[in-house]
Amino acid sequence: MEEMKEYIDRYEGIQPAHFAFYGQAIRFNLESAIASVQFVVECLEARNTAEDPHSLTDPILDSIQNILIHTASLSKYFWPISKGINKVHKKRAQSLRKAFKIKSDSPIRNKDLRNHLEHLDENLDSYLWSKPIVGNVYPAYVGPEMRRDEVPYHFFRAFFTDSGIFESLGLRLDIQPIIDELYEIYRGESGGENT
Repeated sequence: MEEMKEYIDRYEGIQPAHFAFYGQAIRFNLESAIASVQFVVECLEARNTAEDPHSLTDPILDSIQNILIHTASLSKYFWPISKGINKVHKKRAQSLRKAFKIKSDSPIRNKDLRNHLEHLDENLDSYLWSKPIVGNVYPAYVGPEMRRDEVPYHFFRAFFTDSGIFESLGLRLDIQPIIDELYEIYRGESGGENT
């Protein structure tokens, strides 16, 4: 890779013919996330008429988690963890952000989201062992956000239908800006502008 420095610099981290590879990788994450968004919408609509709306709790939360996992994976293409040898990862990310017209303040850049999901097992250990878990405990919840009083509330996964907030182990995320950005990237990507 060291001998490729001149070319990495010249092509800003991606040779023109290689954009198709990145486009395929990004497309997979986008389409998987968007399929889950559509499934969540269907499930939320079905809850209104379902005999047992709670039977849709896990499918909704699973799909939201899938959206967020694919968003976190997608984020790595645009904001890599390391710069790489000769800054190849950094340059590739800059080229992709430019090609996909992604701003530096994009909601998919959220490092809290990425770290939370990539280290969910460790975060769960830390959360459960940091203090006694007392009060209201919800392993899975979908519904309106309840008024929180002095009694602590603990959510492993929750989606508050009235605010669009996903909460997991104290981390709260507004889902709508993330979804809006996913669709914006997808519209640009599928329009053929970027590959």
